[in-house]
Amino acid sequence: MESTQLDNPVWHALNGRHRHLAEVCGVVRRYPAACAPFIAVPAADVPLDDEVLRRGEGAAGAYFLGVLPQDLPAAWRFRSRSAVLQMVPPRQAALPDGAITVSELGPADHRAMLSLAQLAFPDFFRPRTCELGTYLGIFADGRLVAMAGERMAFDGFQEISGVCTHPDHLGRGHARRLTQALLQRHRGLGLESFLHVSEGNTAARRLYEAMGFSVRAALPMGQLETIV
Repeated sequence: MESTQLDNPVWHALNGRHRHLAEVCGVVRRYPAACAPFIAVPAADVPLDDEVLRRGEGAAGAYFLGVLPQDLPAAWRFRSRSAVLQMVPPRQAALPDGAITVSELGPADHRAMLSLAQLAFPDFFRPRTCELGTYLGIFADGRLVAMAGERMAFDGFQEISGVCTHPDHLGRGHARRLTQALLQRHRGLGLESFLHVSEGNTAARRLYEAMGFSVRAALPMGQLETIV
């Protein structure tokens, strides 16, 4: 699988299947803060000005992924910079077993999804993140204990995201089962899957590598903040 869209996934999602959600501020595109903390530009050498970044909800705290602007206005800087591994699955991924029921999550599950995500992704899973795609979950005794879903999307590609399991239910294969279910869904829709893992998240990387995923690229990520 190869596509230059994957090198700048936020930009292509907000100019593709998530165009209806995009907040457009000059050359900048960003998700509503309640959906996802991502912002994007089409190229690293695009000039930015302070007014564009402050327009609307503002970009403070938002993350560029893949393509980071070379020059920021004087009142802005990157609070942090890191690398994110973009991983892609094998052509023939294993199918989920039927030992545990995987359920599609809906509006009635939103509160439980937010509570679960806060344990793993306190900055990245927001009140409206579930609007970005389909989310699947596993329940135990009526309680949501694991979930995984879809986030960035553009022509032919769909990101797997939000994969998390409650600490009391780790080691039972829930993350693998949910990821396999999403891979199966994407195959049925004719979509190529991809996901992102923090470079320092070795446990998640080992899981995906055991499933046959490989690293396509190490993408830079930078979080914005205002100096004044």
